[in-house]
Amino acid sequence: MAALHDGAADARWHWSRPVDQVLPGELHFADGGRWQGDWAIDARGLGARPPLPLRGVRGEIVTLSLPGHGLRRPVRLLHPRHRVYLVPRSDEEIVVGASEIESEDRSPVSLRSAVELMAAAQSVLPALSEARIVRLDRHLRPALPDNLPFTHHEPGLLRLNGLYRHGWLLAPALVERLLNRARLADLAALTALTDAAAGLVPDCAPNPAPVSAASLENSP
Repeated sequence: MAALHDGAADARWHWSRPVDQVLPGELHFADGGRWQGDWAIDARGLGARPPLPLRGVRGEIVTLSLPGHGLRRPVRLLHPRHRVYLVPRSDEEIVVGASEIESEDRSPVSLRSAVELMAAAQSVLPALSEARIVRLDRHLRPALPDNLPFTHHEPGLLRLNGLYRHGWLLAPALVERLLNRARLADLAALTALTDAAAGLVPDCAPNPAPVSAASLENSP
């Protein structure tokens, strides 16, 4: 979000203003305020319940520092017990994730999750044994009963939610498809060009999806 903010100086940002309702071309804030525009985009995660029957699935991640790690693309470990991915955020930092726990507990990362994630990551990239732990974080993934993404479009309104544990992988394709179905393909192309010009799409990270929402709940 900080990178998006820095690259959108002309946008008006509404920080710390929860959204109660998203309607075509209109947002209703919890403080009684309203916003009107041509399009409203609802990507609030768990903030969209009700009416969506969403549940939160706890996910924990570890951020490691290892200068010169050499990863240029995300790597995923296919293991019957540990579904772990390594995402290079820079030439120095790697994010390791993520646990998957059917709980809406937001307490700090557990010892077991941290140990399992780091051990699995080190088995993929042995050099991580010398990495330094920068941060442990947790959040809740928005998921629907069938664990499938939810998309919706109508004039003046786009909705995208329920990406579960596959958000960073599916979001770009789902956003592109949603914009195409809403006949906003030109906006998708413009967003990609703007992001590239602003340096928001580094070579060492997955291509991010364009995100526009007045209230956004992220999940690991």
